Amino acid sequence: MDEREQPVDTRVKDVLRTKGTLVNSDVLTADPSTSVHRCVDRMVARNVGSIVVIENDHIAGIFTERDYLRNVALKDRTPEETEVQEIMTEDVATVDADTRLDVCLDRMTDLQCRHLPVVDEVGRLTDIISMRDCMTQISEAAKSEAVELRNYVTGQYPR
Repeated sequence: MDEREQPVDTRVKDVLRTKGTLVNSDVLTADPSTSVHRCVDRMVARNVGSIVVIENDHIAGIFTERDYLRNVALKDRTPEETEVQEIMTEDVATVDADTRLDVCLDRMTDLQCRHLPVVDEVGRLTDIISMRDCMTQISEAAKSEAVELRNYVTGQYPR
C-alpha cells in the first residue's frame, strides 16, 4: 500500500509518546521462576493484561490473561505452585519504535494477541504496546485530521 493511502501514518513511537513512556518506560516484567499467582497479583495492581518474562536481559516469554485462563484455570493448576515459565507464551512477536501501527495491528490480528513488546536495535525490551493503545492512537489521529480538513474546507483553517 502506498504511504499516501495509509489512513494515518502513525508509529509505535507516537503511541509511546502519547502514553508518556517514550523516555521513561516501566514495563511490568517477571523472572521465569515467578509464580503465576504473583504475576497475576502484579498485573491486577498495575491494571494491565500482560507481563513480560525476562531471563538474562532477554525476552523469554510473555504471560497474559489468556495464558492464565487456558493454562491454569481450565487445567485446574494451582497458581501459587505454578511457575510462569511453565505456561507463558514463549514465541513472542516484537516491534520497534519505528513500526507503523497498521503493521502492529495486522501482526496482533494474525497472531491473535493483544500485546507486543517494543525492543531496541539489539532486541532489549524498552516498552510494550497493546491493541487498545494502537486503536486509541489511530482514532485520535484520525479525529484530528478530520477537524483540520473540515476547518480547511470551511475556510476556518488557522493562518
